[in-house]
Amino acid sequence: MKAKVYGSSQCVWCDRVAKMLEDSGAVIEKVDISQGKEIVKEMQEAAGKKVNTVPQVIIDGKYVGGYTEVERYINVNRL
Repeated sequence: MKAKVYGSSQCVWCDRVAKMLEDSGAVIEKVDISQGKEIVKEMQEAAGKKVNTVPQVIIDGKYVGGYTEVERYINVNRL
């Protein structure tokens, strides 16, 4: 499983969701949205909607959402 986590270095929930994914065996790619407006636009395009909060997570190319949605995804799919 591959996961892309859009977040920032100041975001505790971003760190928590990355740890949860790693514990589930996922390969994590972290993307820091503070790198510029282009990254924020990329995150919104990946989500398919205008999201302004982090974390935002894509798993295996599919937009899942934030921490709560990722936790639910992992529990449902028993990863």
